[in-house]
Amino acid sequence: MGRGIAAAIPIMFSSYDRFSLNKEHFVPGFFDNYDPIETDKAKRFVIKEDLLIKNYKSFVKEFYELIGENLFSGTELTYDDIPDTSNLNQFTEVFSHEDLDYTMPKAYNQPLAFDMLGGRCEKYWLFYNGSYKAYLEVFSTFLHFESILAKTMDNPLATAIKFGIFG
Repeated sequence: MGRGIAAAIPIMFSSYDRFSLNKEHFVPGFFDNYDPIETDKAKRFVIKEDLLIKNYKSFVKEFYELIGENLFSGTELTYDDIPDTSNLNQFTEVFSHEDLDYTMPKAYNQPLAFDMLGGRCEKYWLFYNGSYKAYLEVFSTFLHFESILAKTMDNPLATAIKFGIFG
């Protein structure tokens, strides 16, 4: 299996070791979704817990309706089956990729497998896994997708989306 186009909401991300974050690689309002945390090595950003917990269910519904995709065929979930969570730890546990089934959405707690424009995604919630047959010439194409979604979606998480390569 190869690497394909996917969409995620970063739960925690940082700059790469040798590169600083370039805000031009993010849609306007993206950083408003995150709390910055300074460390000795890097500046990390963690999603605002209330924002994610209060909006992820309606976000998934709106996203799949917007792209015209049946949620069940992409995730094997109905809207009523999307689990409720009350905090970030429970959220990442409920959606843990440690389940060996390969349904979406999944939360990953390591930077492996998801490459995005602009930074290093350390923890993320993968909610869409697209084609493995697409060819990508430049990562900036993903920024165009992110900008379109940010402008068309009503959900508060719309500006937190990052498209990238997964696998």
